[in-house]
Amino acid sequence: MKTRLQTSENEVEELKRLTGGRPQVAFSATLRETGNAAGNTGPFTTPIPLQYKKVFSNTGSSYNPATGIFTATVKGMYYFRFTMMNNLNDTPNSVVCLTKNGQRLVSVWDTVGTDAHDSGSNAVVIPLEVGDNVYVELLANMLIYDDGMNYNTFSGFLLFTI
Repeated sequence: MKTRLQTSENEVEELKRLTGGRPQVAFSATLRETGNAAGNTGPFTTPIPLQYKKVFSNTGSSYNPATGIFTATVKGMYYFRFTMMNNLNDTPNSVVCLTKNGQRLVSVWDTVGTDAHDSGSNAVVIPLEVGDNVYVELLANMLIYDDGMNYNTFSGFLLFTI
């Protein structure tokens, strides 16, 4: 037990040395794992967290691609950004919201119109406690579109601890 404790303490000290003692949390992901699968995600009868499957980075392992949920492991101020795409096929309405612990914070929407292939993004800086969850939610009866060009993204990072 003593050896395991000493090994763990050495690993913590090495991590502190590498990061300057500051926690490092950052992720970036896009909706589809493969680049050639085109089509809509949705509509669904209830709001759902979007699962961004293709992970570009996940320093700190706080983002879970199986659920689409970021869980804070460090208390701090965070920056989040998301994008969405609508191609006006089938059900031509798209609404996605950045959600913290079930509360919608900011949204992007696009509705019926004469134009096609609209996209939008939004961002926010928010404080998080350890265990807080942040995700992008697709509202009920809405959809988003991707054709392998990675239009739908979700990213976030720790600005500083508090």
